Amino acid sequence: MPIKLSIKSKFTKNFKKLKPTDQASIKKAIKAFVNNTGDFDVLRIQKELWRLKIGKWRVFFTFVQDVVTLLTVERRKSKTYKKR
Repeated sequence: MPIKLSIKSKFTKNFKKLKPTDQASIKKAIKAFVNNTGDFDVLRIQKELWRLKIGKWRVFFTFVQDVVTLLTVERRKSKTYKKR
């Protein structure tokens, strides 16, 4: 069964602020993850919170059944994970 993608407004807002080159690499990584192709770094942060590592960027998402909900995208800093 294919994975469906849902995008929250906070993700869209943060994504639009990024440089086009960063946007392209994040889009490519998300597409590879959703289609289960390529190599990607995914880690479970909490019971229902996951993170996809894309260079210096972190995409936080939830994964319930066959739906991936993109919550936000943030640059990796010392406090990125402390908020979670």
